[in-house]
Amino acid sequence: MNSIIVAYDKNRVIGLNGKIPWNLPSERDRMKKICSGKKIIMGRKSFEEIGHALSYCTIIIVSTTLKKAPQGCLLAHSLQEAVEFCNNGESKGCIFAGGEQIYKQALALNLVDIIYATEIQDNYEGNSFFPELPECFKKTDNTAENSNNFQLIKCENGIEYRYTTYIKQ
Repeated sequence: MNSIIVAYDKNRVIGLNGKIPWNLPSERDRMKKICSGKKIIMGRKSFEEIGHALSYCTIIIVSTTLKKAPQGCLLAHSLQEAVEFCNNGESKGCIFAGGEQIYKQALALNLVDIIYATEIQDNYEGNSFFPELPECFKKTDNTAENSNNFQLIKCENGIEYRYTTYIKQ
């Protein structure tokens, strides 16, 4: 089973010039909880935003320009190659963690079953966006972080947001 983890604003902004435009430490904690022990696929620019391997997961970087994987990571030259890395070994499946092109390709290739979204309740300036979801994805209220209430708005650093899970029907 493959999933996406993403945070976006009301206009589906996910980044501005290679950076995340908000600071939500709880979002990083949520990513750690969801991604622990998993294989994570992200593009080179998304990896550069993090800047290093993460101890709790295996990062597979998709890049046509990198010649060597950064320490503690794997390198794939296509999304398909990255997905093949995920399907080798004991655990099957992966989590797509950005950026825009990785999300677009994963959704277009019908590789995604679940989307773990943090929906920022404001508008930010950006030049990188999360694509519109295909109609086969339906919002569920089974998001434990929301105490079984997917409308619950949280606030951190003056930023209002909510966790939403979408499942492919």
